[in-house]
Amino acid sequence: MYQSISEKDDRQPLLLPVTASKNTKEQRRRKAPKWQKIVSEVTILTLLSFAGVMMLFVLFMIPKVMSSDSHGSTRVLEDSAWKVLKEHVHLLDVPSITRDEFLQRQSKLVAALSEAGVDAFIAEPSASSSYYANISGSFELSERPFLMILDKEGQFSYLAPKFELDRVAGLSMVFEDKKVIEWREEESPYEVLKRETSYRKIMLDEHVRFMIAAGIQATGVEVVPMSETIQSLRSVKTEAELAILRGINAFTLQLVRSLQKTIQIGMTQEVIFNAASTLFSRAGVGKGYWAIVLFGDQAASPHGGSSGKTLKDGEFVLIDIGSKLHNYGSDVTRTILPAKSKVSMELMDVWKTVHAAQSAAVEHMNINETCSVVDAASRKVITDVGLGEFYTHRLGHGLGLEMHEHPYLNGANNEKLKVGEVVTNEPGIYVTTNQAKKLDKDVGFGVRLEDPILVTKNGGVPLTGSRANSPYEP
Repeated sequence: MYQSISEKDDRQPLLLPVTASKNTKEQRRRKAPKWQKIVSEVTILTLLSFAGVMMLFVLFMIPKVMSSDSHGSTRVLEDSAWKVLKEHVHLLDVPSITRDEFLQRQSKLVAALSEAGVDAFIAEPSASSSYYANISGSFELSERPFLMILDKEGQFSYLAPKFELDRVAGLSMVFEDKKVIEWREEESPYEVLKRETSYRKIMLDEHVRFMIAAGIQATGVEVVPMSETIQSLRSVKTEAELAILRGINAFTLQLVRSLQKTIQIGMTQEVIFNAASTLFSRAGVGKGYWAIVLFGDQAASPHGGSSGKTLKDGEFVLIDIGSKLHNYGSDVTRTILPAKSKVSMELMDVWKTVHAAQSAAVEHMNINETCSVVDAASRKVITDVGLGEFYTHRLGHGLGLEMHEHPYLNGANNEKLKVGEVVTNEPGIYVTTNQAKKLDKDVGFGVRLEDPILVTKNGGVPLTGSRANSPYEP
């Protein structure tokens, strides 16, 4: 047992062992009144409670305050940008693809199959199945094949496991008439396909997995890859598709412009990324959102991969961003500056060089122009100023139901552009901090500008509505 002796001598330790003593009765006589003991106990309990509350505050409240500050910055940026962006939400008022258009696509495919001399076209859930029959590419693939089939006679079919038929039937697929080919677990789906169709030669969509190709081929059916002619059926866009692509890409550019007006020095990448996400959601097109937000030397890596940086004065902000409308995507990049930020004349010259490279490519995006030639036109502008080694990727890629699709603008592609194709135009210059010494600089940088361009009879037209004028006018 221990007893307080603080009443006897404040210089003694607070707690000492109780021992027998001659003065025990004397101590009891000098014992404090009962009310004083109660007050002391209450005071001690109060202090302990206060200490406990303070500890809880440190453990739980401070992190929340810090978090709410970050959230608050995001909300301020979002609200400020929305005041500008809300005037452009009407750009998204575009109808989705109609049933008639899906059937027209199937008819074009049937004609192409007959011309190619194949019995049928087969696809797994992918962008191609979405394009021809509204079978979403998000349908989960497994080792059990679920195949969309369209033959040269115009018959629409699908092959699916028997126990999955109810789930597959619930999909909102489009067809004139359908045939269901079911297979049981104790059967080979590929043998069932051969038995039920008698196909001798089939064309596989480019997204079909190798195991499907091998399984069909093992039954003796000839398998051929997707032809360029059939690839072009999806790469050449209809007016309905162009309206969707124009709407989502023009809106995306306006979103970037609204951010440029409100981004402040001292903001983090995460604040801008989260604000952009919420802006798309407020407009009703948040599904499919993605973005790369890079500051200063981070942008020397075209696809980023770093985070946690705070924007400083004199740093470019590279925003590569997009979302989806009716499953068609946007892909827009701007290298921008906040209104109160400035960069060196050398960095501004780099921005202007990239802009000139984009202009050169637009001028070459004409009918029947070779993809490699367009790429070379943009590359020459950057090479001529001595920065060719820092232009490290192809000029661009097709855009539609997939973020990257045919045709691809690179030095090895001799495919020719067609009217109605939509291809991104995104030259860039990327200098790491290690490479910066070659240019008498201490810190690296990256600049990229990107617009999806529609190939027309009169040259390339940006689906964003307009290209950038400067880092302050994206």
